[in-house]
Amino acid sequence: MTARPPTMISAARLQAFAQALLASAGLDEPGASLVAESLVWADLRGSPGHGVARIPQYAAWLESGDMNGRAQPRAGLSLPALTVVEGDRCAGALGLRIAAGQAIAGARLAGASVVLLRETTHTGALGFHTAHVAKAGMFAMAMAASAPLMAYHGASVAGVSTAPLSMACPGPGEPIVFDMAAGAVAFGKLMQARVAGRPLEPGWAIDAMGNATTDARQATTPLPLGGPKGSGLALMAEIACSLLTNHPILAPALLDPAAVHRHTQNAWMLVIDIAQVLDPSLFQAQLTELAAAIHNLPASAEGPPRLPGERGYAEARERGKSGIALAPATADALEALASQAGIRAPWA
Repeated sequence: MTARPPTMISAARLQAFAQALLASAGLDEPGASLVAESLVWADLRGSPGHGVARIPQYAAWLESGDMNGRAQPRAGLSLPALTVVEGDRCAGALGLRIAAGQAIAGARLAGASVVLLRETTHTGALGFHTAHVAKAGMFAMAMAASAPLMAYHGASVAGVSTAPLSMACPGPGEPIVFDMAAGAVAFGKLMQARVAGRPLEPGWAIDAMGNATTDARQATTPLPLGGPKGSGLALMAEIACSLLTNHPILAPALLDPAAVHRHTQNAWMLVIDIAQVLDPSLFQAQLTELAAAIHNLPASAEGPPRLPGERGYAEARERGKSGIALAPATADALEALASQAGIRAPWA
């Protein structure tokens, strides 16, 4: 039996379609535009787990009220170097864009600024947001915390989130963007493997009984990257993002698992204004020298050596020319959602 080919679509058409779907589901502007842009950014860079495949889940959260489509995130506590943004269950991309704006403004005043984002929803690819700050000439670091999705080291069930972490700075060309999660595999990637029927790598996940598995259909819980290192990082993300905002996520979920817990996340962003530390041209000269030194290292079997984000930029350029390939399951889910909303899918 011949496998069904993916659906090809340009980034611009996919972003317009995603924006229309999100708007029809109840997400006001500028949230719909920002979320659509962030999802397509991930798809362009070869990270479909954070791409438009998430839209049906977003629509379900909007319908249930877990995501507030009309939220207007605002600053609560506001100091020159520290701000707490009240998210009001906003779309994660909207909340983080507002947090980034607050952090950039604070860094221009104080040299560095930390923003805590309280009670948002799925933040998506954090690199989208740190890259935005880097384009303003600043260094950025961001983390997010969510519900128990990943096993805590030494436990046989989920105890912590996958705690995404991203850092970015202006680069010689495009920003250098480091983006990771504390799990051996991102939860979105696990879901994509389950839909596609692809096996997992050994050490990536466990099943409902706590046994290691490579069967994505049986896998329920990702394992932490580096064992205690990954789970320790995820625990600190909960402390930094959730406890400091007085919005705990993990303890309520773990201590009362039978209760209904609505989807929620918290986030944290640090921004440093490079121009207040040293001349930006000197920083760029040193960065160019460092990049050249890394690129000149002898290649291994997995080489050549690349800077964080370089693979993603290369894939984005290729998909910008050839289009984004949507998996059949993703295309079907989006088309079904569009049909319910009276929207014509751009590939129909």
